[in-house]
Amino acid sequence: MNHFRSFKCAIARVFRDKTIIGAGFLISDRHLLTCAHVVTAALSIPRDTLEMPECDVELDFPLLLPGGRITAKVVFWQAVNPGQVGEDIAVLEVAPTALPSGATSVRLVKIDEPWGHSFRIFGFPINRDDGIWAGGVLREHGATQWVQMEDITAQGYAIEPGFSGAPVWDESLDGVVGMAVAAERDREEAKAAFMIPISVLEAVGALERRAEVVNALLTPEAEQAPSFYEVKRRAISKNLTVLYAQYEAAYNQKSATLNQGDIPILDMQVEGIEKKIEQSLLELRKIE
Repeated sequence: MNHFRSFKCAIARVFRDKTIIGAGFLISDRHLLTCAHVVTAALSIPRDTLEMPECDVELDFPLLLPGGRITAKVVFWQAVNPGQVGEDIAVLEVAPTALPSGATSVRLVKIDEPWGHSFRIFGFPINRDDGIWAGGVLREHGATQWVQMEDITAQGYAIEPGFSGAPVWDESLDGVVGMAVAAERDREEAKAAFMIPISVLEAVGALERRAEVVNALLTPEAEQAPSFYEVKRRAISKNLTVLYAQYEAAYNQKSATLNQGDIPILDMQVEGIEKKIEQSLLELRKIE
């Protein structure tokens, strides 16, 4: 089963009139997860609204039927409450018959030790209404159990406002491990953001409306034997995790070195790792 294809077919974008506010994603045949602050922005109501909104939210599925808007009602609400575990979460419900052909729910995977896992994400920042891809590596949980995400490469897009509510795809676990909730705004040089992990979404009850039993969340071991291409894809993904770590180490060594004679050698190492990363990403795209 191609879980990544399902991942792409589950991604929605949320509107306020003609403006794209953020993202969401299908977790069942009629329910989507998104951030509470995406809903409040879409409805032009205060960000810290405590009561569950009653107005419908407009959305579409840009990778399936761009412009084919449908409406959804809010059926679960954890208001924005900074510092509180399990805040800023909303579940939307649509009529199954309203979904475009091919729309399907994502594969959810709980992750206990996220450090170093490479991820992929699709979002809708300003002036990028068609959506853009970003990636990087996961770090660790903070006090609110949000997991830090970092882009450690010099190229590509950083996660920024417009990615809120988007599913976070883990390359090695082959599934969605969380929902993007915030991007770093106070430090312009920081290419960092945060996600709410599946374990928190489950704990607060955001997944109870899923068609499947929550306890049946899939794990890599629970699957049937993967195909040749799936085995190859997982191998490349694991190699990417190693390459990202090597890149970070080489880049940090270059930044810290005091010997100017070593810099050209370190530049070559960094450039070599970048080429390997680009080649691995190209191989992944061919497989998918």
